[in-house]
Amino acid sequence: MWCFFARMSFNTQPPITNTKRRRKQRLFTRDIEQLLYSLGDGPYTSDQTVNALEETLVTYLSELCHTTLQFARNQGRSRVKIDDFPFALRNDPYKLSRLEYIINQSQKIEKAKKIFDDKNVVSNLSATEKDNDDNDDDNNKHKDEQSIPKKKKRKVTGNVTLRQQDEGSDEN
Repeated sequence: MWCFFARMSFNTQPPITNTKRRRKQRLFTRDIEQLLYSLGDGPYTSDQTVNALEETLVTYLSELCHTTLQFARNQGRSRVKIDDFPFALRNDPYKLSRLEYIINQSQKIEKAKKIFDDKNVVSNLSATEKDNDDNDDDNNKHKDEQSIPKKKKRKVTGNVTLRQQDEGSDEN
């Protein structure tokens, strides 16, 4: 008799089947396949391999972000800064040094972009001023020696453009 009850299910409702099964987002599938191919795998990788690697990657990134967020909250902030990641990677010197290298390189790139943009702004301004000065000289030849004040020169300082008055011009 006891065996009869052991086999019997007391749940009278049918098993719940989830018709709206949530599919996992595969964010890194293509990248993982390309990485595996570049490391010597065949042109077609096994879906199981890609899924296992992606699951491991997502788990690692989730834990890293969680640790970083906890550190930011302990510092009294609700948002994560890039400076919080070294704390999360402090126990892995190889990853920490790679992170520092990437941060340094990105800072160098930003500085180079600023310098390049500033040089272009200065060269473009000087080129347009030369064109304007040439046009002013042509116009002055045709007029009867009227005193026309020259255009103001621009001085570029960092990201701010300041206008300077010429020494010979008189304005209030």
